[in-house]
Amino acid sequence: IANCCSDKGWGKDISLTSCTDEEKALIKAKEKKIVHTIGRYCAEKVLGVCIRHKEANCQYPNILSRLISEQGKPQLHKTFGSPEDPDCSGFTPEEMSHIDFSKIDLSSYYDDLKANIKLPDPNDLKDKIAKKTQPQ
Repeated sequence: IANCCSDKGWGKDISLTSCTDEEKALIKAKEKKIVHTIGRYCAEKVLGVCIRHKEANCQYPNILSRLISEQGKPQLHKTFGSPEDPDCSGFTPEEMSHIDFSKIDLSSYYDDLKANIKLPDPNDLKDKIAKKTQPQ
């Protein structure tokens, strides 16, 4: 009916289901691109048939943290674990010193910065400069 983890499903359109606050927070975090999805697993079986799946995720405070974790772990031969046993741990200072940051692709971080930057209106700047340079 609905997949609260992805905010999809026909039940969402007709309000047949609702998501928990935690699920809603995860949706917002995914929209902000601060979530790394590890995978799905069977959370409940009945007579050997999976009746409920769950998704394991790691959530970060910002995109930069996510990118460094996603691209730094492989450099250190670390993993995110499995969906059933996720490992969202960060890095020790020693581990950080071994990450080659020249190999970290930060393009999505830069894209996010550009999309969210609010530059002042050039005309407003001109007006402010003109007011300050006018004789009193």
